[in-house]
Amino acid sequence: MSQIHELIREGKFKAGDQLPSERELAETFKVSRTSLREALRALETEGLVVSRTGTGTFVADLPIESLVAPLATLLIEQKSALADIFETRKLIEPHIASLAAGRATKRDIERMKRILQKQREEVDRGATGVEEDAEFHFSIARATQNHALEKLVSGLMDILSHSREESLQTPGRRLASLESHHKILSAIQDHDKQEARAAMLRHIEQVEQSVFSGKKKKPQISIGQTRLEEERRTS
Repeated sequence: MSQIHELIREGKFKAGDQLPSERELAETFKVSRTSLREALRALETEGLVVSRTGTGTFVADLPIESLVAPLATLLIEQKSALADIFETRKLIEPHIASLAAGRATKRDIERMKRILQKQREEVDRGATGVEEDAEFHFSIARATQNHALEKLVSGLMDILSHSREESLQTPGRRLASLESHHKILSAIQDHDKQEARAAMLRHIEQVEQSVFSGKKKKPQISIGQTRLEEERRTS
């Protein structure tokens, strides 16, 4: 099953493509047809493929959620993965903010302002404002007018809900987060792509520092760092 997963991920099998016959797949992967059928049933359960009676098995149109879900599993199984996910956020979200700066409509801007006003009210009454925090990030993705990015950010916000709640418990973090959000909004409102990108990167770095500094011990080395160290030792 992992081999088919890999082929789909690499784009060798694209959405809508028909998979080779069971016989061909079994020969290619050197497995029994019984094992192959079990693997295909598992892939169908995951929503990666769809079986059509009389025609064969096809690669499904993958929802963004199916791509984000493995990150949630990784975060649960390996706590060190949180560092990797923050690294991913720093690669993705600044670019999303830059796109939003170039594409946001007046309606998008007004929506962001309302969210930050609500976040201010929540913080003033002593709450974390964590829901508004997530909603603000989602509203930025929405302003890109890119549905896939909306889904991606929504998934990231869901799997990071615990770490965001944890971060916002840090003294001063709630107001700092609100201030960072206003700087991001200001750049988007000015349609300043470069500043929107920079403001978002600074914000994520601050959150990352808050999450890890609040732990009793230093964060474990990330998965990527571990691989790099192993390569260095064997080279």
